[in-house]
Amino acid sequence: MQQGYALNYPMIPISASLHDGSLPAQHSFVNIEPNNVILTVIKKSEDRDSLILRFYEFTGQQSQVRLRLPEKAVRAFETNLMEKQEHEIALEAGGRELVVPTGPYEIKTVEVSFSAQP
Repeated sequence: MQQGYALNYPMIPISASLHDGSLPAQHSFVNIEPNNVILTVIKKSEDRDSLILRFYEFTGQQSQVRLRLPEKAVRAFETNLMEKQEHEIALEAGGRELVVPTGPYEIKTVEVSFSAQP
């Protein structure tokens, strides 16, 4: 499954001019574990100033999916596919991680806020 995504949805590099930046030469925006889930969406929320992450489990296993975030979050919610907040998710590791229980073949959508706004 992961090799299929790598083949069919390759990363497209964009050349940029040399500039000073705050990130290191290598940086992972979001890390997801275990390897039986695939992160399919990272986008801005339709209605709020937050980030939407969508993933699914593809091996038929119950999982505790851990998402490592690029910066400290202040709130996280599990949402439905229409991005309606359903319930809050506890943040761990000083706001840099969250764990989402995920059933076999289940699609999950998570909304993460990085500022104090709801």
